Amino acid sequence: MKQLYSSPALAVLMLWALAPAHGAPKAKSDSPSTRAQAILGSIDAQSASIADTAYQLERLAKDLHPPEAHLDGIDALRAEVNTIGSELQSLEAERDSLAEWEVQALDQILPLMHDVADNTDKAIQTYRSDRGRLWVTPYVGDTARVVQDANEVSTLLRDYLKLAKTREKEARIEQSLGESPQF
Repeated sequence: MKQLYSSPALAVLMLWALAPAHGAPKAKSDSPSTRAQAILGSIDAQSASIADTAYQLERLAKDLHPPEAHLDGIDALRAEVNTIGSELQSLEAERDSLAEWEVQALDQILPLMHDVADNTDKAIQTYRSDRGRLWVTPYVGDTARVVQDANEVSTLLRDYLKLAKTREKEARIEQSLGESPQF
């Protein structure tokens, strides 16, 4: 009986949620800058996740956990680094239409993410070649560098995104006042 009532309720909620989308004019959400901000936000979250995963891998190696304990983390690390690589390529393709701060953010995070990818690759190669003795190999240092660089990317992007949000809010307030305040 419960199933019977939840399906119509779900259908009504879905229709209600979709209804304004058809009647509303296109928002600025399709602008290159808005897409870039969404991608940068995604990279921020993923780089924080990369740092957490790499830290866990570093701890596993230092605490002498069996090599099998690393597999899920290595797979997750590889997937997230590859996803960010694709996102960075799409931002590069739109570079000419990005806001100045987005280009600056991109220029700062590209070399860091390149280092993250290189050190992730080194860690994976070490895991494949010498998984029985990870604690005495470069694996620990490589994962530590991934943590450091990914955290730096996350911090940079979080700060840029906060600044952009603050500037947008300031512009809306100035617009609502009818003119720019003169200080």
